[in-house]
Amino acid sequence: MSFIQDHLTLVQGNYAVLFLSERPLDPDGYADMDQRTMAAVEALPGYLGYELIRNGEAAIFISYWKDKSSVDAWRTDALHREAKTNGRSHWYYAFRSVVCPIEETSHFRR
Repeated sequence: MSFIQDHLTLVQGNYAVLFLSERPLDPDGYADMDQRTMAAVEALPGYLGYELIRNGEAAIFISYWKDKSSVDAWRTDALHREAKTNGRSHWYYAFRSVVCPIEETSHFRR
């Protein structure tokens, strides 16, 4: 699977949320929570898609959103808050989350 998701159409005013993380490869309970949160986020209005790259214990997950209010709706979602709590207490060694407005994009694939 390609890291770059060609089907994503991003425009000025959309948002990207970068989630950089370090965690063990297969911590207890993580896969189940990941599956549950991905199913929930895909059903949210304003969610546009994601791109993910993993290298061992390090990963960069970028989710894309229609606007800031869509980002805020996910940030306050009960399941997402549960996942963040478990992440801090059980799964992650470290993480950083960065919310960015999209001003410009370009895309190329040969």
